[in-house]
Amino acid sequence: MPVTLTLSTVPGKLTRKDRCTSKTIELFGPSLATETLTATSTVQDVKTAVARFGTKVRARHPDASFYVSVRLAKGCRKPNGYDAASSRNGFGQDDFLHVEDKRTRPAEPAAAPAAPLAA
Repeated sequence: MPVTLTLSTVPGKLTRKDRCTSKTIELFGPSLATETLTATSTVQDVKTAVARFGTKVRARHPDASFYVSVRLAKGCRKPNGYDAASSRNGFGQDDFLHVEDKRTRPAEPAAAPAAPLAA
C-alpha cells in the first residue's frame, strides 16, 4: 500500500571521540530542503527516496552537513520493518552528516635528556 513521506534536512554532525560516536542535530535549525513523495511502499523504497533526496541536496549544498528527517503523513500505515530501519539508520539518514574526529592521539615519547657537556 503506498504511503506519503515528507523528507527534510536537519543541520547536524557526527563526532568521534575515543571509542564512541555521537550525533548532534539542531532540531530547530534551518532546513535546506523539504520534499513530499507518494507511492513508496517498502523500506527499500524509503531508503532509495532518502538517498536520492540527500544526493540532490548535497549537489546544491556541497559543504553542508545534514541529517535527513523521514516523516509519514498522518493516517498512512508504516511499511513492514519501518520502525527497526528508522531507529538504526536503515534509511541512510546519517549518510550526509560530516564526521568530526576528536579522538585523542597517544602522547609522543619524551625526548631523551641531553648529555652534560664535558668541561
